[in-house]
Amino acid sequence: MTMIALLTTSTAACNRFTSAQLLRRTHKSAVSLAAIDTSITIGDVTVSKPPVPSNPNLVPNLPSRLRGFNEVSKTLPSCHFSHLRWMLQKDLVLKQDFLLLGTPNLALERRHLLFLYAALTNREVEYVALSRDTSEADLKQRKEVSNNGTIYVDQAPVRAAINGRLLILDGLEKAERNVLPTLNNLLENRELPLDDGTMLVSPDVYAKHQMGISVHPDFRVAAIGSLSEGESAALDPPLRSRFQARLALPVDAGELLAPAAAASNGVLDMAAIKDIIGLANSSEGVSIQSIQNAIHYIEQFQQTVSTAAALKAHGIGKDSDGEDMIGVHDVIPTLKVQKIHGIPNTKSFIPTRTTSTIQDLIIAGFQSGNRAVACVGPKGCYKSVIAAQTAKSLSTSMELFSLHPDMTARDLVMVRGTDTSGNTSWRDTPLTRAARKGTLVILDGIDKLRSDTLTSLALLLEQGCVILPDGTRFYADSNFRCIALAHPPTDSTWITPEVRSMFHWIQVAPLPGEELRDVISELYPELDKKILDKLLLLQKELDHVSVDSAAEKEALQLTMRKLKHICKRVERSPHELGRIINNTLMTKFLPEWDQGIVKKCLTKCKIDTSDFNGDVSYDKQLATKLLRNCKREASNPLLVPNPRFEENEGQARSELDILEAHSVGEKALLITGYQGVGKNKIVDNLLSKLNCEREYIQLHRDSTIQSLMVTPSVENGKIVYHDSPLVRAAKFGRILVLDEADKAPVEVVALLKGLIEDGQLSLPDGRKLCHDESSPDNISIHPNFRTWTLTNPAGYPFHGNDLAREMADVFSCHHVPAMDMESNRRILKSYGPNVDSEIIDRIVNVWEHLRISHEKGTVVYPFSLREAVAVIKHMNAFPGDGIEQAVENVLAFDRFDASLAKRLHNIFVEGGIRLHDTKVTAKGFGKSEGGISTPKTRASEPKHGKIDPDNTPHVGGNTWAGGTGGSDTAGLGGRGGPYRLDSGHPVHQVSDEMKAQVSKEAQEKARKMADEAFKKKLEELQMGKLDWNRYSNLRDQVDEQISQLKGYLRDLKKRSEERVWLKNQTSGELALLFVDENKIVDLLSGERDVFKRRGTPDDVNNNPIQKEPIVIRMIVDISASMYRFNSYDQRLERLLEATLMMMETLKDDRRFQLQIIGHNGTSAKIPLVNPPTKMDEKTQLQVLECMVANTQYTYAGDNTVDAISLAVEEASKNDLVIIISDANLDRYDISVVDLSPLQSEKVHAHLIFIGSLGDEASKLAKRIPNDRAQVCFDSSDLPLIIKTIVTNALRA
Repeated sequence: MTMIALLTTSTAACNRFTSAQLLRRTHKSAVSLAAIDTSITIGDVTVSKPPVPSNPNLVPNLPSRLRGFNEVSKTLPSCHFSHLRWMLQKDLVLKQDFLLLGTPNLALERRHLLFLYAALTNREVEYVALSRDTSEADLKQRKEVSNNGTIYVDQAPVRAAINGRLLILDGLEKAERNVLPTLNNLLENRELPLDDGTMLVSPDVYAKHQMGISVHPDFRVAAIGSLSEGESAALDPPLRSRFQARLALPVDAGELLAPAAAASNGVLDMAAIKDIIGLANSSEGVSIQSIQNAIHYIEQFQQTVSTAAALKAHGIGKDSDGEDMIGVHDVIPTLKVQKIHGIPNTKSFIPTRTTSTIQDLIIAGFQSGNRAVACVGPKGCYKSVIAAQTAKSLSTSMELFSLHPDMTARDLVMVRGTDTSGNTSWRDTPLTRAARKGTLVILDGIDKLRSDTLTSLALLLEQGCVILPDGTRFYADSNFRCIALAHPPTDSTWITPEVRSMFHWIQVAPLPGEELRDVISELYPELDKKILDKLLLLQKELDHVSVDSAAEKEALQLTMRKLKHICKRVERSPHELGRIINNTLMTKFLPEWDQGIVKKCLTKCKIDTSDFNGDVSYDKQLATKLLRNCKREASNPLLVPNPRFEENEGQARSELDILEAHSVGEKALLITGYQGVGKNKIVDNLLSKLNCEREYIQLHRDSTIQSLMVTPSVENGKIVYHDSPLVRAAKFGRILVLDEADKAPVEVVALLKGLIEDGQLSLPDGRKLCHDESSPDNISIHPNFRTWTLTNPAGYPFHGNDLAREMADVFSCHHVPAMDMESNRRILKSYGPNVDSEIIDRIVNVWEHLRISHEKGTVVYPFSLREAVAVIKHMNAFPGDGIEQAVENVLAFDRFDASLAKRLHNIFVEGGIRLHDTKVTAKGFGKSEGGISTPKTRASEPKHGKIDPDNTPHVGGNTWAGGTGGSDTAGLGGRGGPYRLDSGHPVHQVSDEMKAQVSKEAQEKARKMADEAFKKKLEELQMGKLDWNRYSNLRDQVDEQISQLKGYLRDLKKRSEERVWLKNQTSGELALLFVDENKIVDLLSGERDVFKRRGTPDDVNNNPIQKEPIVIRMIVDISASMYRFNSYDQRLERLLEATLMMMETLKDDRRFQLQIIGHNGTSAKIPLVNPPTKMDEKTQLQVLECMVANTQYTYAGDNTVDAISLAVEEASKNDLVIIISDANLDRYDISVVDLSPLQSEKVHAHLIFIGSLGDEASKLAKRIPNDRAQVCFDSSDLPLIIKTIVTNALRA
């Protein structure tokens, strides 16, 4: 029998056990231990003299569930003993550096194995969690300032090398390229030059020369790496070649049984454990630790939670509905957990069955041994407040840690600063403080972190071991707990397989309708019950809307926060329900069809939409009352604004809207409007009336999270942090005005969520804004502190970020509209007292026309009162220049855009202001229908027919080609002919009864003639017989539309090319502005990679990202009806124009990949354009001619439904599918239900009707849900429709 012995390496290790335990370990079992022998044996590998630890505190603890070494054999499968044996071979026998490889979901298991090996062999460990932010300083030496000098502090690899420890590099694949090669020479030759001038050398070199610092012979590097299926390790070859690697494959189901049973407390029998393993095991494998955690959970709560639900909670598997987290629906009776009852609820928190169950699920996760629980749910579903309430139920204090995308692995655990003497120091973050003190920390926003940053916390959350950047190491207090909050993953999931193993997962869903009703009724007891019914019905209607993207879905949802904002206002002003809802949803700035969706839902819920534009009826008496009640005493009058303001009713209405929200206690307002509508004027004037002190921050592209909170400076060699306007406003109860917040990175403003909602914000200097005054480091938030944020709308032509998408539900939202004409007139008169009133009226009328044109989308730029004021100022000072020259100063921006200049010219001329002439082109008009026809002859033999050189109209005959309403010949409206031929005359139509008289033999002959003619036409196209004049004429028809669409898409390109801050740079501008604020201390201490500079976003290896193009699938109807009814409404011409417009617009735009697919009565898929087709004029004409040929020669029939279904089925996630068709669907009994693929959430699918018999298209479009269909009978409208579809799809 093979004996596997694990023998201790030091007396200290043996002293951890009693004699009885030692005797038990010497029993002839799988694992035995003898105290008198210091050798280590695993299987057939024995090390007689293993290293003796000089610092036992650096030897990892055994896993908490192991009470001693003698229990190891019970908890490990044989394959893990094989891994341990291999590690012993490599480490202490062959003295080779080694690497454990495996799938990402089993990183937890590999980490556990390495630390278990170190514990069993008594190896001291140094640990580095690698990430993209790992730098050379983290691997060698970090500079510190001490006593006005610089000292070098050895980092983990250097400490391990000098002291003969086991260096664990966790996540070898996560480090950026060219960082780990820093260690190549240390791995190969045990040599490493250090920044302090010394050098690590191998023991042999040191023995020979007695110089340098000797690397200890017991120093070894053990690495952990992850590989996904189908890939090999993407390591730098010189680095890869220095490791010996072993693949740690998933444990077989049979071998999981013994470790799983060993973890049980005896509550579950072996059959139940087998069932658990059977459910848990998958082709990707599952870690033993996850199985053991799940068993502990099931043993405690098996009466209330199913096995499948318990496994989901531990990141294992999915249920039949595809859910992969435990949720309220998984709990049948009430969970019995240990919590303190009678604790007062957090302010504004009303407990319900759902919230209580979520809270119990969190506590149950903690009780079963998990340190970290992740609550994942959409915005506004009470995650934060439940987390805070859970802390109260557990009778523990709480630390809030708001996360943001710029955070590094170091930022999560420590912040670097200087002390009063200027020496560098380290400060704990809320996470580290909670781990030390044994309190609860809320990690708000783990979905915002990069996965490599988040997984750097794995050791803390899994084993409770904290290894800090300053070299400190400790085990977290046993009472330490972590609640992580996150939004659900989208297409690019942040829940990677490794992240999934780090948390206990709980799904948080919005409250059910009845619970929501109870909560709102209790929060707002004066709210009219009928209004509440309407609100809940509206929420339900909006939830059921199918839209193109997650962003669009979020914009249309009424979350709990949004409902509270609405109810807080409506409780006082019930008659303004519709306006307040529109403001809260920011309806005015939604895409046109989203506005239509909101309006339809409001109408369905019987909510008044007459004031859909959001204008407030001005109540002067109410304004006076609210101003009196809200007025403050200013302690610093210099901070009270004193603006020049011309009182007018238009802006007074906006003032009142803001004032009402302020009066009901709204802490944060989001005030949105186009440029020049007077947002700043309104805010400053209102603050002046209220006598409120204002703190002001102008945000911009370079605004950072640090700059929003504090302003660091270097004074006398130390970092001094000065309070920002935000901190001052919070301290002294002032109003903080954040201007142009959309220009700053979204995460900068999003950080305010913790301050606004939770009343906590940790500052970079270690202080904390909160409502708790117990600590000298806490800054008490004044009860009068408020935040007013000013933004422009998201999207073209504005260049800002979509702040509303991230933060709209946190704010009370307000729309500042363009002023009415009378208010405009009054303001312009105040700026131009010498300007004739008639001229002012013309300016007012033209600007109103420009406003309407912008709303319709025909003019992109939102001309505002600001430009009108500039015109009037010029005319008031220089009347001799004339109105044309004054206006030209405003329009010069658009003079090189011919199509836009022409539209503006027409608007100004219509308003009585003459401008320079622009060329105007005219379009032709289509043909008409000619009535019913009765053929003069019987249908007999299909033929082309004679060509009439005079092109005389022929009706009802069977001789001439191009006739109408006849028999046998090629023409239109007749019967029995081989194909359609349009000679440009009015079409006379034969009845369906007379068409049915054509014999089957004649029909078959006609079909064969059509096929032959079609083949001949295609051959001609391939031979290059191109009609350039025809192409030019068609191109001229859509030239303006092409220019418009290119203009609409231009801004998208600018955004994709926008540069971002690249951090960890070794060079930059010689100014503190260009030093990463998080690394100012590093700069003082002499580190190199402390700069930031603008550049294009890079991938994980610092290589330029080649983003995938947006695939646009254009499905065009090239059936017989397009040709037949073209003379009726020019539908075929519009189809050709639309196709040409798309081909020409996107031909040189690499951001898009255009596919054009036709369908007719013969086929549901006729490829016309497939990438990488070169879209030159010849190709474009070939495509158009091919489309015409199909419509002319194809047999009658319809495949619209099949074409849509096939396009949606073959499309990839988030592809854009645009179907252009006529509405000739009733003829083929096609219903709205048949068009259900348009509602697919997989793609962005839209149907555009460009032809119709009567009002069939309009009626059908209205019946298709969620505005997935539009009607377009004018080619000039197509660019706007397609632009709206494309830009809306890009919001995903």
